[in-house]
Amino acid sequence: MSADEKVRVRFAPSPTGKLHLGSARTALFNWLFARGRSGVLVLRLEDTDPERSSSEFERDIIGSLHWMGLDWDEGPDVGGEYGPYRQSERMDLYREHADRLLETGRAYRCFCTAEELDARRKAAIAEGRAWRYDRVCTGLGEADAAGRAAAGEPFALRFRVPEQVIIIDDMLRGAVEVDSHEIDDFIIMRSDGTAGFHLAVVVDDFTMGITHVIRGDDHLTNAARHVLLFEAFGAPTPRFLHHSLLMGKDGGKLSKRHGSTAVSDYREKGYLPVALTNYLALLSWAPGDDRELFSLGQLVDEFGIEGVSASKAIFDVDKLNWLNRQHMKALSDSELTDLVIPFLQAEGRTALLGLPRVRLEVAVASVRNGMETLVDAVEPMDIYARPAGEISAKALAELRKSGELDEALRLCVEALRSESSDDMETAERIVARLRGEAKERGWGAKKVLWPFRLAVTGLTVGPDLVYLIMFWGPGGCADRIEASMPALEGSLG
Repeated sequence: MSADEKVRVRFAPSPTGKLHLGSARTALFNWLFARGRSGVLVLRLEDTDPERSSSEFERDIIGSLHWMGLDWDEGPDVGGEYGPYRQSERMDLYREHADRLLETGRAYRCFCTAEELDARRKAAIAEGRAWRYDRVCTGLGEADAAGRAAAGEPFALRFRVPEQVIIIDDMLRGAVEVDSHEIDDFIIMRSDGTAGFHLAVVVDDFTMGITHVIRGDDHLTNAARHVLLFEAFGAPTPRFLHHSLLMGKDGGKLSKRHGSTAVSDYREKGYLPVALTNYLALLSWAPGDDRELFSLGQLVDEFGIEGVSASKAIFDVDKLNWLNRQHMKALSDSELTDLVIPFLQAEGRTALLGLPRVRLEVAVASVRNGMETLVDAVEPMDIYARPAGEISAKALAELRKSGELDEALRLCVEALRSESSDDMETAERIVARLRGEAKERGWGAKKVLWPFRLAVTGLTVGPDLVYLIMFWGPGGCADRIEASMPALEGSLG
């Protein structure tokens, strides 16, 4: 493929469900291929199933793609010269092309009912024969078929499959040969007047000028039918790339039994879009070196068809979690706070949301090392909304069994009252002083620092003491220790 070849690719999901991870990966491959070659990406909605298609799923697909950072040059929401971009709005075009095939003898009317077809299929199976459409209706004369149609008898249009070897030009698999005897005469227009999948896809692809079709290898069998249709219309056949499907660890196609499968599920769980796109790109594609961390822009620069493999792509959430942590590590405290805020809002953490920005950033910074996803910040940050003097039963029990508690807490208050700044350097100096005070008395550092934590937070677990001092300030921490004193009567002195 020459570097200056014009590229027009398409992503054509059906709005019959939320955007699946596998479909998102197909969209990503198409987007990377188009953007890397200054090409055009078309978003086309295959919404010809009225019972299962919905505007809700369409919104999920578009919203999920945008969240991933993907855009398109033509589509139902942005327009374009080859629209409309919903198949439900292109039925007249499909009928026009189906009629062309009927007129040239490449298609014929089929009056077989579903019941008749089912009976013949069952009879073939009972006799041990493989079932394919038996071409009963090819025996009808044109006049007879036209008369029955004019009388209002329902019929479908079937494509007349010629006898030949079909060549599928696949960029990943090379020339794939299929004997047309393996394909029966398939329906291109249903009896209700709507287009069949194969006709709609092919007509859309050549009328929209699609040059490359990148999709899952579950469509490889469909490609043979599509090549026949392109040839029947005298239209150029696009180059294909059928990548492997997304599988679960058990080797089965990724489905709900493996856990969450929709992009929006991972968005709600607090994954970074860059981590998800990074991971999806690495499934069936590898760069020329050992790097694993990529931004979307870097993927555009690096992605190439030659790096795509036909081997199975196994979805491993543990690897996704690792990539998510790596991408979060690269964020500043301010950037991470911006991303955490929507999850605080979703969980109704109004007390935290009302904090001054600088304190909110300290709170986020204090819990970030324990985060796997953004939602992991929410519960640990609740520690900063606890009222002073409120001590859990577990923390209270720990304080009451602490030896020299009165002196330990007095040392903490003195060290805190001696400082006023709430920066990290000051906080580290206070902690270092308390360690020194403990050492002078022949104590382990825990003898002072453990009561400090329990009295300030009222809990036995929480962020590093340095962040507690930075968040409440030295004076605020001293106030919280003194507020805990009434609960410790009998344990002090």
